[in-house]
Amino acid sequence: MNEKLPLLPKAQVGKGHLNWLLWLIPIAAAFLCAWFVGEDIIFAGPTVTIYFENADGLQEHNSLLEYRGATIGEVGILKLTKDRQRVAVKVQLDASAANIARQGSVFWIVRPEVKLGALSGLQTIVSGNYITVEPGNGERTNQFIGAETAPIKPVQALDIRLLAPKLGSLQPLSPIFYRDIQVGEVLDCRLSDDAREVVIHARIREEYAPLVRMNSKFWNAGGINVHIGLFSGANISAESAQTLISGGIEFATPADFQNAATNDAVFNLNEKSEDEWEKWSPAIPLHSVPEAMKNKSTLPNLKNPR
Repeated sequence: MNEKLPLLPKAQVGKGHLNWLLWLIPIAAAFLCAWFVGEDIIFAGPTVTIYFENADGLQEHNSLLEYRGATIGEVGILKLTKDRQRVAVKVQLDASAANIARQGSVFWIVRPEVKLGALSGLQTIVSGNYITVEPGNGERTNQFIGAETAPIKPVQALDIRLLAPKLGSLQPLSPIFYRDIQVGEVLDCRLSDDAREVVIHARIREEYAPLVRMNSKFWNAGGINVHIGLFSGANISAESAQTLISGGIEFATPADFQNAATNDAVFNLNEKSEDEWEKWSPAIPLHSVPEAMKNKSTLPNLKNPR
């Protein structure tokens, strides 16, 4: 008995109208890859090499170069120099920061730092150490010697030297006061050439420079002062919480003041003040007044000082 099997339907192959949309995915991926590669090549700035004595805290392809709070580059490779004295840090600058690569630019690493009376770089505890820069204006270059600390910015000021038998609690950036107003700061401290005393390099801000006369008296305002009287007992005092921690200097000028001090003038730094000095209150015209003070109604008339 021969029965015919039913015919099975045949598959028909045809082109769908929307199949071409599937090609958009690899095309878009290729376009993005080309864009990122082109952006790295076209929009990248120069690569600079900065030599640090210690690059502790920097990480390859993670640590940043920042300026005024903006990211302008990224650390690439860390490599020890052949003499093993420094670490060569290669930094890829952004195109917008290409002008940073000039002689005179100063680079340094920002780290968390705790000093007596001062805290700095605390944001690096979360974000990590980073490099920052003070731009220069010299010829273009891509090789730099990194600074170990932030440079002290030059300002118009009176530079003086103070001689003391010992340093005490003074340190760079310890404040200098006149009538409890900070008018300057210590820049650095060192031993004299014969090592018999300490030479303290300090500066007085330009607007307050006329206060320093050749017969002005300076004394160490840091630490704790203890006075013991027969009937009054012990009297313990300090100039301020700031000088208690970081040290400080105060000075006074007598009413019969002499000529104004000039740069590199030398004064003795007394261990403590005399009662007479703190009572001195001469009228000394100042060159200028800080802008923040000019609009205050309580400002005395400085045009016709007595």
